[in-house]
Amino acid sequence: MAENRDAGARAARDWGAYRSEFPTLQRKVYLNTCSLGALSRRSHRAVNEFLALWEEWDASAWYEIWLGKLGELRESFARLIGARPHEVALLPHVSAALSAIASSLDYKERPKVVLTALDFPTVGHQWWVKRPLGVEVEILPSPDGVRVPLEAYERAVDKCTALVATSRVFFTSGYIQNLGAIAEIAHARGAYVLVDDYQGTGQIPIDVKDLNIDMLVTGGLKWLLGGPGIAFLYVREGLIEELEPTITGWFAARNQFDFRVDEFAYHEDARRFESGTPALAAVYAAAAGLEIVHEIGPPALRERTSFLTEHLIEGARRRGLALRVADRPEEWAGIVMLPMADPASAVRKLAERDIIVDYRPGALRVSPYFYNTPEENELVLDAVQELLRSSHGSRGEC
Repeated sequence: MAENRDAGARAARDWGAYRSEFPTLQRKVYLNTCSLGALSRRSHRAVNEFLALWEEWDASAWYEIWLGKLGELRESFARLIGARPHEVALLPHVSAALSAIASSLDYKERPKVVLTALDFPTVGHQWWVKRPLGVEVEILPSPDGVRVPLEAYERAVDKCTALVATSRVFFTSGYIQNLGAIAEIAHARGAYVLVDDYQGTGQIPIDVKDLNIDMLVTGGLKWLLGGPGIAFLYVREGLIEELEPTITGWFAARNQFDFRVDEFAYHEDARRFESGTPALAAVYAAAAGLEIVHEIGPPALRERTSFLTEHLIEGARRRGLALRVADRPEEWAGIVMLPMADPASAVRKLAERDIIVDYRPGALRVSPYFYNTPEENELVLDAVQELLRSSHGSRGEC
């Protein structure tokens, strides 16, 4: 870890230019990327560009510019995850992407879907509401609130399992799962694997082909720096044409500009999972965010964020603060959980000091990204320690 700290310190001067790209950082200590990536000047300009094009081109912008922009965004995301553009669909949010996939599967022979207790709720909700249709949901427990052992997948996934749907990074612990091993377990039993990578894509490199993933969902909101309104769905080649979603829209139609109401044929590629007219302002913001991610590169983003995460965890340990994190640094994403009795109150009090973090049940959630600094980590930890001391002192007086 000492070597990582030294490398991070030497590289710190290289990140200063990127800090100026994010005006929020000039006003606040912002360590909340796992909830919402900071707004860049680039995304701000891109949305203004969209507005200018809207004004100049009117409806003809669709044919002259905007449909091409959608294609560029699919290509940019595909390149990021090691996929091909025809394997990528654009949707307004991850829930829509999950709905499209969930409506495509046949549960007659394989009714079971395996999830974990640490996945984001929308993953579970998607299949929970399908129980009246015969879907059986099995939720794997976590022994420590941090991880789910691979042995739990080994026990749960069987010949009745249609799908394993889980996260690469757990949103309440920052634990990075071994997707390759999970995919191997699922495929050995004939099940598909769907990965919710909202907390991973961007900050941690991924190659969906190397990992043999069937489907992946993520979005621009967090580590991809694109804000709300755009989600990405990857479906591997060879599986696309096997799946026919029953939740759809005219952007999923093969010949959408024939405007036929009396027939429907799916796109041959992943666009069959899309739905209605996309929000173009969000497309422009997301494209600009991805531009920054590509410019730096996921390996460099991972190295920088790992350095900051290790620095934050070591600082918390020096101060005697409680932690809810995995055992090994290679299992840490850019999410650090600090258990406490009233984290919501702590978030409000820290915001009064222009320190922006978040909370989840029972813990403060701090998430450094490449644009943060070790000095900001120290400011957050000092403020948290002061709040805890103040809280303990007040209880003592009572």
